[in-house]
Amino acid sequence: MTPTMIISADIKRMLDDAIHAELYAANLYKHIANQVQRLGYLGAMKFFLKESEAELDHYQLHAQFQNDVGTVAKVPMIEAMDDSIKSFSDAMELAYETELELYNTYKNMYSETSSDPVVQQFLLQFLELQRTSVGEYGDLLARIQLVDGDKAGMLLIDQELGA
Repeated sequence: MTPTMIISADIKRMLDDAIHAELYAANLYKHIANQVQRLGYLGAMKFFLKESEAELDHYQLHAQFQNDVGTVAKVPMIEAMDDSIKSFSDAMELAYETELELYNTYKNMYSETSSDPVVQQFLLQFLELQRTSVGEYGDLLARIQLVDGDKAGMLLIDQELGA
């Protein structure tokens, strides 16, 4: 007997879209890690590699959930990254925007799945993860603004990120 999918096809599509967003973010953070390493920010490189791993963990949560509800997660092709990061600030701003976009995606998904409390319960963990990430990146951007481009201050922030 084949397991029955207990979520709607529309919800399955939304969850597959979320998988794409998580895998895209994982690749983006690897790309940013490569770019900031090139700029000499080795702490930020380590930080973004950890961020990439966290996004892959989020993907795995999605894959397991889909399996639990009788379907299989679609693994999408992820677009190549070729944007050049020109500064530490650029990297953090891009990451902040990415996390904010993920937060809004999950918030919209939560609203659109009101007919399925099990899916909503599953999505709550991602809303919390994204809310926390948006806050952390916001704090990092505030610290970057405080040092106002001072190289020693930027290197101190970089060193803390790598710890």
